[in-house]
Amino acid sequence: MKRFKLIPVGAALALFLAASASAYAVTISPAGPISLTGSTTLTKGIVSVSCKANMVGSVSSTGAISITSASFSGASLCTGITATKLPWTGDVLSTTSLSLSGVAVNTLLGACGPSTIAASIAENTTLKETTIGLTNQALSGGCTVSGTLTTTPYLTIH
Repeated sequence: MKRFKLIPVGAALALFLAASASAYAVTISPAGPISLTGSTTLTKGIVSVSCKANMVGSVSSTGAISITSASFSGASLCTGITATKLPWTGDVLSTTSLSLSGVAVNTLLGACGPSTIAASIAENTTLKETTIGLTNQALSGGCTVSGTLTTTPYLTIH
């Protein structure tokens, strides 16, 4: 009769967690202060407002994100949109996606968020730019947000 050696459950769990963590680890360069600018569209109910978004924060070398300020300009309704619940925090999850939590704004029509949103992230090595794409991301309060933001500085994601 053959004997099988069993790996203790705790050791197996530790191996699984270590493998999972390394499978999703990213490296961002350069780490430090970051600004994001671009066009966004906020929809609440039947009203949509297209604005220029300006955000400031930081990103760590491991992909931790903190947005500490956000402002909106453009159409007259844009000045009535104010960021709340800052800082918004999140993580670059992979070379193509990120998540941002606590996203919230006040509008002339009421509050949107706080909610967690998902976004794409793309690095264009030819143009030396990194873009973040939002597609119909739902915020509590009956709102959605879409847009494309470009980071400064250009980030490389591995």
